[in-house]
Formats: sequence, structure tokens, C-alpha cells
Amino acid sequence: MSYHPSDDHRSPEQLVAAGTLRRHTDHGPHQALGRSPIAYVSVSLWTQLTALAIAPAAAEATATALLRAIADRAVDAALAPGNERAPRDDLYVTDPAHIGPHRQAVWFQRSGPGGPITASFAP
Repeated sequence: MSYHPSDDHRSPEQLVAAGTLRRHTDHGPHQALGRSPIAYVSVSLWTQLTALAIAPAAAEATATALLRAIADRAVDAALAPGNERAPRDDLYVTDPAHIGPHRQAVWFQRSGPGGPITASFAP
């Protein structure tokens, strides 16, 4: 299976302004993501993660913990069969998991070499 980053060429900050992304406040490094923090999260992913909280007051903490757990299972997409020529350290993927009503994969995509990482559902 081949993985290809999305074709949206807007910067993460432009996507925040458009309401597609939100800034992520947990700046801890993730071992599976090349020790990089997650800087942005898609609004659709964040909405699904916060909906899993058992109490509204715990929504932010629940979503942050779930996102960290999901990131721990991500692998570099360049290691996937058929994607050997892809650049390393720019896209990390997870196996599909039940997040909300459907099984969905999460992508952790880097914005340029050494740039911030954005978490979102796979397109």
C-alpha cells in the first residue's frame, strides 16, 4: 500500500485560520515521530477524540492522552511496501482504529523538512 501526503499546499497557520486545524498544546516529543512534538491537529480528529471522554470536563485531557497513545503506534510511511522511494521522516501512519463510528487511520505529516507535525485522519 502506498501513502501519499495530501495536495493542500496551504501552511498549517493558514489552515488554522480557515478552521481546518487547531494548534496542539501538548508539545512533548514523540519517540515514534522522530522525537518531534505534534504542533497541529485536524478539527475533525480532535472532535472525534474529545467525544470519547466520559465527562465534558475531561475532554481535553482525554483527547491529548489518546493522541499520544495513537502517535506511539505510528510508523514512518517510507517503510511501507511500495513506498520505498518516499522521503523519510515526513509522514507517519497508523493502522486503522475505532475512533468514532468508523475504523480510521491517523496520519502524522511533517510540514517541510524539520517542520511541525500535523495529526489528521488519512484522506
